[in-house]
Amino acid sequence: MKPSKLKRHLELKHPEYKEKPIDFFINRRRQLKSAEKNMTSMFPLSPQTENLVLASYEISKLIAETGYPHTIGEKLILPAMKIISSRICEKKQEKQVNLLALSNTTVKRRIVDMAINIEDTIVGHLKSCYYFSLQVDESTDVSDNANLMCFVRYDLGNTSHEELLFCKSLPTRTTAEELFNLINRYIIENGIEWKKCMGLSSDGARAMSGIRTGLFPRVKAVTPECVWVHCSIHREALAVKKMPLSLTETMQECVKFINFIKSRPLNSRIFSALCKEMGSDHEHLLLHCEEEVSVFLEQNPPTSKDAIFEFKDRIHDANWLVKVAYICDVFDFLNNLNLAIQGENVTIFKVQEKVEAATKKLNLWSRRIKTGNYEAFTMLTAFQKENNISFMPHNISALIQEHLQGLEANLKEYFPPINSNKEWIRNPFSINIETTFSDLNVESLIELSCDTALKDIYKERPLIDFWLSCRQEYPVVAEQAIKFLMPFVTTYKCEAGFSTFVFLKNKYRNRLEVEPDLRIKLTSFPSNLEFLVKNKTASYFSLIVVN
Repeated sequence: MKPSKLKRHLELKHPEYKEKPIDFFINRRRQLKSAEKNMTSMFPLSPQTENLVLASYEISKLIAETGYPHTIGEKLILPAMKIISSRICEKKQEKQVNLLALSNTTVKRRIVDMAINIEDTIVGHLKSCYYFSLQVDESTDVSDNANLMCFVRYDLGNTSHEELLFCKSLPTRTTAEELFNLINRYIIENGIEWKKCMGLSSDGARAMSGIRTGLFPRVKAVTPECVWVHCSIHREALAVKKMPLSLTETMQECVKFINFIKSRPLNSRIFSALCKEMGSDHEHLLLHCEEEVSVFLEQNPPTSKDAIFEFKDRIHDANWLVKVAYICDVFDFLNNLNLAIQGENVTIFKVQEKVEAATKKLNLWSRRIKTGNYEAFTMLTAFQKENNISFMPHNISALIQEHLQGLEANLKEYFPPINSNKEWIRNPFSINIETTFSDLNVESLIELSCDTALKDIYKERPLIDFWLSCRQEYPVVAEQAIKFLMPFVTTYKCEAGFSTFVFLKNKYRNRLEVEPDLRIKLTSFPSNLEFLVKNKTASYFSLIVVN
């Protein structure tokens, strides 16, 4: 084990070693190396003991994957196994269950061992891959510690993988310099080549995207081919943020209505009881609650001290309710667009296709509104039918049209069209090769476009995996396509990772060193448990020497 890896291994198990210099770990490695040879031969694990250790690892892995506290092993799992074995197993088997190690500290050690094994595998893949890209995001946990999460996409054979690279805490500031130093230190200590990095995806915060002092310019300085990608999910959020003043005020008033009911336990209980009395399908404040809310406000009128007192009569205003219904419809449409550009193996072409379809729909709806056609807005049309509204007021019609046109323009601004010279990457089998390219090996692309075997692969596999499978036979065009597709287009993995992070590190586990559990829970491939068990004798002796 290298000194840097030994240092990381000991830091995870013993936080007090974080301040030790590297020479301390070099000397420690020498001690372990000389002692492990003797211990392995003197105290080999028996087959029965190996099975017990393997079972301990597998259960610890299950605990990490489910996200439960490490103490559940000795408090629930082991007692449950003893009860089961005492009822349905022989006494000999019951004694073996008693030998199973599932204490809090043992489970933690097992999880750390598996996490380090997985990390070593990912680092090994990055050393042997051709290209990789990074996705980074920063957030604060329940203990007010800033954490930087980094995912990596890389090629392995003819497939691409997206894995958690690390999740590290930032001791002080969250400036671009601190972020880069943390990433750079990890890359260098693990012997990964910066020049392989083809992309960096992040949100649009100044620390990430600043032209001169942001994270990307610092990464660009060490790997010139790297490109920065502003997260498509964040761009969509920025594009839909602007609304006409009248719609903004309506939405704010809706929020105040909701807060009036939900922020007070008494009001919330009274509202739930009212829904039961009215025979509603729901008992909480959800969509389609205007009737229940109206009755509630009549029976529990807000006073002058409440935030909604000034517009308490809005619930009876038909024009106001029309705007609320429209807001619900349009935000449902935007939520669906947001979900469509999330997920794994999302390419820039898929994002562009979804956004282009959305802008065309917005344009169509805007033109239909001129003729009084509101069929695209289901909640709005349902409200019109229920209240016999046959003619929409001109001011509301103009307001909706203005909003739709603004959405269309903003989406086009934040999602400019892809360069037409890159269309051959999307589909190399249906383009005009003679007139499209100038800087490509056109002959090689012609051969590829006529390869019928590759057409089947193109239909069955993700786009980047298709081009990875073409690399050996058509290296020139494949390399250009892979470099273009390798960068992440969203920070979806980081966002989902932080959701898991919050579940693992909560107010009851605020001192948890979360990275090992997080790595096991988010990694797509398992650790090598057989390797860990075979080397367990040396690991036991390492713990004796360390302590």
